[in-house]
Amino acid sequence: MLPDAAHGDSTPRETAASEFESAHRAFESGDYEKAQKHYARAYQLVPHPSTLYNLALTHERLLEYEAAVQAFEQFLAMPLTEDAEAARLQQTRQRLAERSLKRLRDLPARISASAVPDPAQVSVHPLSKDGEPAAAIAQGTTPGIFTVPAGRYRLRYHREGYFPDEVDLDAHIGQALLFSRQLKARPRSLRIETTPPAKLFLDDRLLGQTPFVGSVELGSHRLRIERSFHLTQFRPLELSPGTQTLHFHLTMEPSGRTDMIIGGALAGAGLGLMVLRLFQGEIENIENMPVREIYKPLIAAALPAVVGATVAGLAGWEMPLSEAQLLIGSGAWGTLVGFGVGLGAQPQWLLPHVLSVGGGLVGGTVGMAIWRLAKPRSGPVAVWNSTVLWSAHLGALSWAYVITRKPEATFLGRPPDGRTGEGGWAMLGSTVLGLGLGIGLAHIPQFGNLTRRQIAYVDLGGLVGGLAGGMLGLGAGYGYARDWMDATRIAIPSAMAGIGVGLLSSALLVRRLVPNLPIAGDTGTLIELKSPSLSFVPAGPSGMTLSATMLDGRF
Repeated sequence: MLPDAAHGDSTPRETAASEFESAHRAFESGDYEKAQKHYARAYQLVPHPSTLYNLALTHERLLEYEAAVQAFEQFLAMPLTEDAEAARLQQTRQRLAERSLKRLRDLPARISASAVPDPAQVSVHPLSKDGEPAAAIAQGTTPGIFTVPAGRYRLRYHREGYFPDEVDLDAHIGQALLFSRQLKARPRSLRIETTPPAKLFLDDRLLGQTPFVGSVELGSHRLRIERSFHLTQFRPLELSPGTQTLHFHLTMEPSGRTDMIIGGALAGAGLGLMVLRLFQGEIENIENMPVREIYKPLIAAALPAVVGATVAGLAGWEMPLSEAQLLIGSGAWGTLVGFGVGLGAQPQWLLPHVLSVGGGLVGGTVGMAIWRLAKPRSGPVAVWNSTVLWSAHLGALSWAYVITRKPEATFLGRPPDGRTGEGGWAMLGSTVLGLGLGIGLAHIPQFGNLTRRQIAYVDLGGLVGGLAGGMLGLGAGYGYARDWMDATRIAIPSAMAGIGVGLLSSALLVRRLVPNLPIAGDTGTLIELKSPSLSFVPAGPSGMTLSATMLDGRF
């Protein structure tokens, strides 16, 4: 109860007493908000110690700890009342207020910290009056809860691969605070190299020439690598947060453009000569044309060769090397088969030329179909082409040997009436035999695993062996017979034997000395180079492939 007041204060005191009674009933019923409102109004009318003490209790019940501390401190600072019984009650309440005040002052604040993405390192730093952070008094990972005394603090967030973040806060007694920060990822540092150097595009935006060193935003991207006479490479790039520089290397795969240009030029020249042959008569044709008119076949071959090279170069712009090899080889061997059939059946007229063109078209079509269905690698295609090449050469040498026995069957400088079909059947038989043998050799691992460059070395050995054998045979034959025709009969078998020896010896040397000789174009694997070492893993029949485990992402 509020004590009596002096005369003239009866109306405020009565109002204060009514507010006090309403507050007491609300407090007893648990309606602390209503009680706080009435206690505050009563204390405003009559600042009595009992009212202030009860107001502090309502603040504590409502978890308004700062206000409760302030009210208890103000209550303890009030002097004792003059009434003895009221003074004893006030002293008792002072002891209770001191206990409550000590308990409240020791009550910490709770800071709940989270981040996107979790987890992140977080530290709590007290702030001085001038706002400078001190050493951390608590640290941990998100999501986490930190209990600290009341005061001003700074939270600092850190996560590898993200920009640091921080937030300042005021922590009150017993207060529960929740903070969540969206961390911004740092761009990822990249180094991208290609062999050979090429233009690099990121999401269709030119980055420059490789090697490229720079930073790229995280997420999903698409790389495009371009270089003339090489296949354009498309690679997905997934970049996740991290601090280490990602190092990638790509071996560019040559396109079949160069091969197609050469093949197109040869095909165009052959077609031009055939057209010229059609317009020539049976008496004056290419085979017995005077030397002074040699310009005619040269002109007839040159212009179609340019057109053929241009068209074939455009067609082979993005053509894989193995596809170009197969297309050119199958077209060439189809041409030889058609020419052999025509020459054997009707050597006196134009049938060999017509069938050679038709055979080339059929062979090229079949080669394209095979590549679309099976997509053979460059190495097996090179084995097949090389086998048919040398088989056709043996057929041509056999024909040349027949001509040494039958000079009337020769083409150059002879009328067409005396020609025979032995040469055509020899070419046809050897070419067909080479087609079958080449398919078989390409499926044998010891041969099919050879690369295109290794096959080129084997072909070089066959060429050197054939030339050496032919020259030795020619020299020995002329020294023995003193006649070039007789010497040729010895030179041709010597050349055939030299080809066989050269092919066999060079194949053995290539397999022994350079068993895994790489060739640009056989593989085009984009890898990340990761210290301290790389690994070599099996890659099927093609040999070994350089590989590495990605740190945070993978091409």
